[in-house]
Amino acid sequence: MPSRPLRIGIFGNFGIGNFGNEATLEAMLDALKRSGSELELTCICTDPKRVRDEHGVAATPLNQQGSSLLRKVTNISYAIRTMTRLDVLIIPGTGILNDYCSPPLGMPYTLFRWCFAAKMVGAQIAFVSIGAGPLHHPLTRWFVKRSASMAGYRSYRNQFSKRYLAGMGLNTAADPVYPDLAFALPLPAPADSQAAQSGPLRVCIGAMHYQGWRGHLETDATIYETYLGKLKEFAFWLLDRNHSVRLIMGDERDEKAVTDLQRMLLAERPSLSEGQLIAEPSRSREDVMRQMNDGDVVIATRFHSAVFALMLGKLTISTGYSEYHSELMDVMGLGAFSQHTEDLSVETLISQFKELTSNRCRYEALIQENVHVARASLGDQEKQMASGFFKHCADKP
Repeated sequence: MPSRPLRIGIFGNFGIGNFGNEATLEAMLDALKRSGSELELTCICTDPKRVRDEHGVAATPLNQQGSSLLRKVTNISYAIRTMTRLDVLIIPGTGILNDYCSPPLGMPYTLFRWCFAAKMVGAQIAFVSIGAGPLHHPLTRWFVKRSASMAGYRSYRNQFSKRYLAGMGLNTAADPVYPDLAFALPLPAPADSQAAQSGPLRVCIGAMHYQGWRGHLETDATIYETYLGKLKEFAFWLLDRNHSVRLIMGDERDEKAVTDLQRMLLAERPSLSEGQLIAEPSRSREDVMRQMNDGDVVIATRFHSAVFALMLGKLTISTGYSEYHSELMDVMGLGAFSQHTEDLSVETLISQFKELTSNRCRYEALIQENVHVARASLGDQEKQMASGFFKHCADKP
């Protein structure tokens, strides 16, 4: 064993107000603390100050300041200088190996640059329970494949991600699949649920500022307006049956979607009371889970909103925007309760809601069982990494 702590850099798009990303970082930090090894941790992230304040860990920025041309040069040397002070670079969870709202020279290039820097100085690289694909730009595919190929350890949060990278020519045969890291987070105490299955229920609807896969690069207002319009129609169906509706966020940017949907509902039904329609802002993963915990059913568009709801044992319907959303639901025994955001059918949503709530005990028990399996599986990954990858890193001179 070395005479000093193992120095680990944790890389990711952290500190941006995305509750799923922050949950992933929190879960990775918790796992590292449970490893039993003496570690020195640094987060390499988008907003170091926020990460330091919220997670209590040392942090450094992904990029240095400067003109765009100068930054391309100085950021390479900056990454190499930083990695000379580290032994391991960990990329934990999230959908970091896709191009959702990211051009090739955004996060894909940044990831490649840090992996290249780690390789240059002899640091080990680990991708842990990551999400991968889809990738549309050839340069993005090149950056992602090269980054992943430099890793000494890779695991995926779903089979879709593993198959996607294999389809790009990466040898993934020995790479394991484990659940999303957030499933390992501590669970809050369960809230009281509505006992009468035929009575009014408390339904959480996740409203996302979704404008298509490349929404923040090529804004498509039609996708956003159509999506919110369908959520509005479903919310009215719920309200007409005396169910209450709570609008929830999965990212700080979703506050606009929540506000827009609330405004649309109140414009047609100004007499709705606060008890019928609830819309509170969220500033953390804890806020979101507290709000969900007060509900009975969750309609989730963001991937981690579905993860959080399932962790709480809530009846969940996914209205997500990628194949890995539907795979999550399938693995959790809820494959029949998933739709794509851009093909959302209100009629199908109503049918799914009826099926879930009419067989509530069966589905709640199934969710709880599969969450237990997911948490145990992540515990196995921790043990495997501690006895394998980290031991190998610590034994290196």
